Amino acid sequence: MQIAEIFKKTIADIFYDKDIEIWTSGTIKDNEGAVVGNGKLEKIDSFKGNFQFSTREHIQQEYGKEIEANAIVTCDKTVAEISNILVYNNNDYTIKSLITGDSHTTILVLGGA
Repeated sequence: MQIAEIFKKTIADIFYDKDIEIWTSGTIKDNEGAVVGNGKLEKIDSFKGNFQFSTREHIQQEYGKEIEANAIVTCDKTVAEISNILVYNNNDYTIKSLITGDSHTTILVLGGA
């Protein structure tokens, strides 16, 4: 089914009200090249989206697969990939799954405070 662009924009204007960032993840090194941990490396995207916490059971029922996730993010588009870090409300979440539909993209994430 084709969704009209004006309808997509209306959905975005109403529901996508949260500031979200996407970062690559990897090994963090200090100025001398020593490994100091793993985490966010480079911001690759920022957008407005909808964020809601969920249970694994609800996610499995809704999306038909077992995914270790505790929140659902929807947006109109993103360059995110699985294992990138999604930042919302100063909390980091690991992207576990991406589901692209006609009118939006759903990102299933794990993490947070």
